[in-house]
Amino acid sequence: MVAIMGGLGAVLRGILGKFTGFIPWGILFANTLATAIVAVVLFDVPQFGLLLVTGLAGGLSTFSTFVQQTWQLLRDQKRLAGFLNVALNIVLPSTAVAVVMLCR
Repeated sequence: MVAIMGGLGAVLRGILGKFTGFIPWGILFANTLATAIVAVVLFDVPQFGLLLVTGLAGGLSTFSTFVQQTWQLLRDQKRLAGFLNVALNIVLPSTAVAVVMLCR
């Protein structure tokens, strides 16, 4: 079941990864959503923890793609976009955790 959830997360990440623009919006959304899933599991439904955290959230989030896309932005001399990508990938997932905690 964990492998199925991981596969589902990877498919969703692949679809979301196609949404780009000034910054890679799709991966930003995928990482934020994965962080929110982990926060919900940790705070509200720990009995499904292994399935959702290692499966769905693990397959959905991707640090390596985030790093590669940020590096590509910097190589293309898009420093503002690279900085914004890093900042938003820190701020939005952190905000997702705060929202989950506040909504409990």
